[in-house]
Parts: sequence; structure tokens; C-alpha cells
Amino acid sequence: MTLSTFTVHIDSMTYGGRGVGRRRDGKVVFVPLVVPGEIVRVSLEREHKGYIEARMEDLVEASPWRVTPACPFFHDCGGCDWQHIAYSQQVFLKHAVMMEQLEGKGVDVSMMKDPEPSPKATGYRCHATIRCSQADGYRLGFFKRKSHALVPVESCLILNERCQYIFENILNILRKSPLVGLEALEIHAPSEEVLVRAFLQGTPGKEYLDRLGHMHRTLGLKGLSCLFSGSHNREYVFGDMFCSYELCLRERRIALASSFGSFIQANQEVNRALVTEVLAGISGARTLLDLFSGSGNFGIPLSLSVGRVMAVEKDPELVKAGRIFARKNGCTGIQFIKEDVVRALKRLALDGLSFDAVVLDPPREGAREAVQVLVEMKIDRVVYVSCNPSTLARDLVLLVKGGFSMKSVRVFDMFPQTYHIESVTVLERNGL
Repeated sequence: MTLSTFTVHIDSMTYGGRGVGRRRDGKVVFVPLVVPGEIVRVSLEREHKGYIEARMEDLVEASPWRVTPACPFFHDCGGCDWQHIAYSQQVFLKHAVMMEQLEGKGVDVSMMKDPEPSPKATGYRCHATIRCSQADGYRLGFFKRKSHALVPVESCLILNERCQYIFENILNILRKSPLVGLEALEIHAPSEEVLVRAFLQGTPGKEYLDRLGHMHRTLGLKGLSCLFSGSHNREYVFGDMFCSYELCLRERRIALASSFGSFIQANQEVNRALVTEVLAGISGARTLLDLFSGSGNFGIPLSLSVGRVMAVEKDPELVKAGRIFARKNGCTGIQFIKEDVVRALKRLALDGLSFDAVVLDPPREGAREAVQVLVEMKIDRVVYVSCNPSTLARDLVLLVKGGFSMKSVRVFDMFPQTYHIESVTVLERNGL
């Protein structure tokens, strides 16, 4: 064994999906594609001042939780991280990673609830971005791990049935009639209604647009958006700008919407559990502020139980869809505001407006600026929906210092086979 190879015991997993161990000299080692409890022989890839990045060469002692990945592309494709780990253990590991992230920032984890697994470990994902290449014949797929090189695939285990059907049939159409300049396809398939956005280079001609229109009709898409980067990001849309899907909550079917380029929860069955948890977290509130509201994934169903909801979202298309579907559901108590969240909060604070509760569902970078304003407002309760435990931990420290106490934290496995973690944290202002 050379100085660049050594044996390490894998102690835990870190946020990002890699295993963590220590070299004999005590230096931390990060290794992908391992399971806690395993002993592996690794080769050094890069040594930093405080840690080592390594690659597994041999599995000396395997974990009982190691399984054979069901996908033949797993070891190359960058879409999944943990197909080599039994699903029940994946959920446990995400819970442990969340605890580690919170404790690392000094956040109390005694209020953590048991994690919520996904009803489906595969076949759950309702949206995906497919990469395209015309080298060596037409190919669709995903980026390779740590690379922009394409891994061509013809099917994907984590896509839901409708998304998979569209993926396979688009590939068949493109092989028969390639579209020059096609770089990527974004599929939204939360229901039978499907949206596809195509990202293309060049300037479209009539024949080109006719072929795209044919694709729209052949696949039965609700809408097809074609964004041409070579013509100043000009967009052509066939059909509708958004598709609808349903959320079944408390024996009521609630119509929601997704639009081109918008965020939508990837796992609709787990999304239902997520909305239910948020609803319990704001129980008793009569006025609600829904920040980073999107098209109303939380605001619309919550408005059926709350007297007044103000939903704040800066994307005009999402606000438009939210208003349309609020009317479809007969939700008269919700108001969608098209504005940057931090700017809106500062304005509301100046106006002296108060709310019983706030729902936060920020992007991965978290909501530090928003939280800094929130702690100065008259807010009794905060329900924080997070997709990044690191930025969540940072923001929870600010909320606790600002006079809130944590009541519960729960991990929801929105993304089986990956390291990604969704969670809901409920906080109340001290003295209530």
C-alpha cells in the first residue's frame, strides 16, 4: 500500500452524500459511494489543509445496508447518490445528517420528530431536466458525476410514470427527426397534464417551428415552450403556459398549478405530507404570511383554514398562476403579491402589519435577510420549510436569538436515492 492509498473506517455521512472517516493521523477523509460502518481501501484524490478527498478502491468490509444499485447507470450518472444504500437506512441517515447540521450550529435537536419516508423509493419524481447531445447519434441523459459530460440513458428509475413516458417518446421522436441546436429539455409531469420546455441554440425558421408544433401534438402536451438562446432568448409557446395537478388534503381535492421554469415539489406524495405538517404547524392562526409562495403550494390549501393569507412571490408567472388557481378553488381569503420577499417584509414592517404565523419556503440559499426582518415584526409563529439543512441551521440560530423557541423539526424524504433533505421546523415566539 502506497502513501496515496490507505484503509479507513466510515463513521458517518455528511450533507452532500459522502461518507466520513479518518486517516491514521486523524485527518478527516470524505469518500463517496460508501455506507457508514464499512471499512474501505481508498486512494487519495486531493489533500486539503483540513481534510482529504478520496475514492474507494476496494471494499474491505461491507455494511449490511449495502445493496446492488437497481440502475445500470448509477455509478456514472450524477442524478442519484445513494442507490447503493438500502432505502430504510437512507431515511435514517438523512435524519442523522440533519441532527449533525443543527448541532454543529448549536441548535437544540431534542425537538426532532421521527422522519417521514417516501411511499415510493423509485418512480416518484415528477420533473426533471434532461440533457441532449447529437454526438454519435441522438442521445439524451444526465450529467456525469462532477462533470458536464453526458451519460446517455433511455430510462430513469426515479422518474414517475408520466415523466418517463414523455422522456422515452421524445427520444424516439428526436432519433427519427433530430432538432439541431437542442441542448436540454425540462419536463414537468405532476399529473396527466405535462409541460415541456426545450432549450435551443440558433434562430428558428418556419419548418423548425412546425416540427416543434408536431412534437407538441404528438406527445399530447399541455404546453411546449421553446427558448432560443440565439435569438435573444426568444420564446415560442405551443399550448398553455401552465399545467394543473391536485393535492388531496383532508378529503378535499385542491387544484394547484405548475408553469414553465417554475419550482414544483418533486415528490407529490411527500408534498401532501409536507403540506399537512405545515397546516398542523400554523393551527389556530387566523392571519398568515406565505413567503417565497410560488404558485400557492402552501398558501392555497392553508387559506382554506386561515382567515387571511398574504402570499409573496417575485416571479410574475407564478403569481399569475396562483391567482388563477386561488379562484378555481374558491379561496377568497388569499392575496398574491408580486414582490421581492425582503423588500415586501420591510414594507410590511414599516406599515406595522402583524400576522399570527409565517410560512417560509426559501430556495437553497435560505432566508437570512428575511429572517433578520421577521424577528423585528409582530409574528407569533414561524414554520420554516427547508431543502438545505446547512442554511436552515444558520437561519434557526437567528430566529432563536431573535426570541423564538423551536417546537419541532421533522425530515421529509422528498428525494429518495439522493442526499437531499427536505424538512419542516416550527418555532414560536417566547412568552406565548
